[in-house]
Amino acid sequence: MMKTVFFVLIVVGFAWGYPPTRARMSKALEPVVVRLGPVGEAMVFPLQKYSTTQEIQFILDQIQLARTEGKETPDEKTFHGWLAKRVLTKHNGADAWGHPYYLVKVNKSMSVGSVGKDGQRGTEDDIRKSIPF
Repeated sequence: MMKTVFFVLIVVGFAWGYPPTRARMSKALEPVVVRLGPVGEAMVFPLQKYSTTQEIQFILDQIQLARTEGKETPDEKTFHGWLAKRVLTKHNGADAWGHPYYLVKVNKSMSVGSVGKDGQRGTEDDIRKSIPF
C-alpha cells in the first residue's frame, strides 16, 4: 500500500513539473480548492500569479517575434485586437482572474501587465513585465 501511495505521489510530482500538465491539473482542482475557503484561496493565488506571469512572458515573446519578422506590433489602442488575432492565450486575452491584460509603451520599452486579483491598476498585486523596444 505504501509503495502505491509513494508511486502516485512521484507521478503527480512529475506531472506537476510539466507546465502544460500543471495548468490542466490546477484547472481541474480549482472547484475543490474553492470549497476550502481562505485556505484554498491561499493555495490558488500563487498558481494564478505564476500562470499569469508565464502568459505575460509568452505575449512579450510573441511581440518580439512579430517585430523580428517585420510584422505588425501592437500599441496601447490596438493591443487587444492584436492579441485576439495573433496570440492564443488561456483566457482569451485575460489574466487568471478574468481581467484583460494591458500594454504600455514608454520611451524605448514595452510592458504587458495584469491588474491582478483586485482588478485595480497600480496596487501591489499587479504583475508587469517589460522588454526593450
